[in-house]
Amino acid sequence: MNLMGAPRALVQRVHAGAGGVFGVLLFVILLTGAWSMAHEDLRAWFRGPAALAHGPALPVAQWPAIARERGLALGELRIRLPDSRHSVVELCASPKDCTVALDPVSGRELASGNAADILFNLHKSLFIGFPGRILISFLGVVLLLVIWAGSALHSGRLQDLKRLRRDRGARVFAHDLHSLIGRWCGPWLLLFGITGALSGLGALGTLGLAAQAFPGAPQQAFMQLLGAPPQVDRTTASAPAVDLDQLLHQDAVAHPGFSAQNVALHHWGEPDAWVEVSGIQQGLPSTAVFERHAYRAADGLAVGSSSASGRGLWLQAFIAVQPLHFADYRWVPVGGSLLRAVHFGMALAAAGLVLSGLYLWLERRRLKAGGGWQVLLRLVVGGGGGLLAATAVLLCAGALGSANLAWWFWGGWLASLLLACLMPPRHQPLHLLLAVTGLGFLAAALLHLAGSLKQGSVPLWPIDLVLLLCAASALWALRRLISFTRAARAAAANVA
Repeated sequence: MNLMGAPRALVQRVHAGAGGVFGVLLFVILLTGAWSMAHEDLRAWFRGPAALAHGPALPVAQWPAIARERGLALGELRIRLPDSRHSVVELCASPKDCTVALDPVSGRELASGNAADILFNLHKSLFIGFPGRILISFLGVVLLLVIWAGSALHSGRLQDLKRLRRDRGARVFAHDLHSLIGRWCGPWLLLFGITGALSGLGALGTLGLAAQAFPGAPQQAFMQLLGAPPQVDRTTASAPAVDLDQLLHQDAVAHPGFSAQNVALHHWGEPDAWVEVSGIQQGLPSTAVFERHAYRAADGLAVGSSSASGRGLWLQAFIAVQPLHFADYRWVPVGGSLLRAVHFGMALAAAGLVLSGLYLWLERRRLKAGGGWQVLLRLVVGGGGGLLAATAVLLCAGALGSANLAWWFWGGWLASLLLACLMPPRHQPLHLLLAVTGLGFLAAALLHLAGSLKQGSVPLWPIDLVLLLCAASALWALRRLISFTRAARAAAANVA
């Protein structure tokens, strides 16, 4: 019997083999991907409930003076504005150097919240730079392959869309859960795989093509992609005199539906100074990297603009990868928040899909006395379960205001891996890791909620709600695991 042009046995081997070899890495990427979707909110969460003052934000025109007071040069200053997903003002010496986070109301410097960057950077590059991005993009291709094979193997019966047998043992429950998530999350899994693969491989292809198209000067390709800076006439421009708040108002009138995210000063204090306003255009899946408007600093005259609109179809698709991959739906006119919530939930479900698949693979290998399952078991428990426990410990330590949060995370994950490697297969510390995960998420959520209520507002309640749901899920999984373990022991005792 052929399925989608391939024999069933081959498809089954592809699905099981790719899932078994790359499953742990896929779980890490999917879980950290869900974290990355809420990255900005989590940075605000780590700053604590008392970080921000209440009241109207300072005028944008005051931020250059504040930047100068903090020793930042104004020549190429970038001001990142607060919005619904980004609660602070960031002053950046360069696009990749935004180390100064300030309260929009008082201008007071805040904690960086960079503990949230640990899992974010783990998802983006595995902490090994551009090669890490390529590896993660390769995992996107693997995810697509596993999805194709899984879709070919499973039936399309309607009754399977709601079947979840809880009373037939752990293996049947895991099989139904795996099948259920795979069917309901199929379109989102394709989105994760395609955008994940294109994110790094597209950048690699761009680098290769740039070297071919512009030998010796590949940066010209990126200039064409992003748009050349505007030409400001030095003879007519004078020292910067434009009011930045008035300029933002002018930009909003000239570009309806545009949400400004950044104000960048270029050559500030010189005769050819200009200001760049970048952000998101409603109805256009793009980012602030491509949606930019330039104005002369002397009088606010528009001197240029750049946008994904009007570009070629393939280029627009490439630009859309970033917002679609990281669930940035602020460009959607209606329902963007709902789409983001569904996207986030599907990422967590996809991580559960991988875990259930790994469990089924391990059970099959164990029952057939196959080799290598003990090694994978330790990797799944220590790598996957350890990542969950380390994340819970990180959040709990952050809610308690502990220092050196990175040590809590890496120490917790390393300890989990060591414990899993040292313990025999039949005594893996899964119960312990699930307990730490559930209690850690629960404590983090309750501590942060208590601090927020003390301040009189709960602006980050969605994060706390997700943590409570994760805690409930981990504790429920622990309860089910204990139940399945007792049932298996009772069955073994009856046979004996």
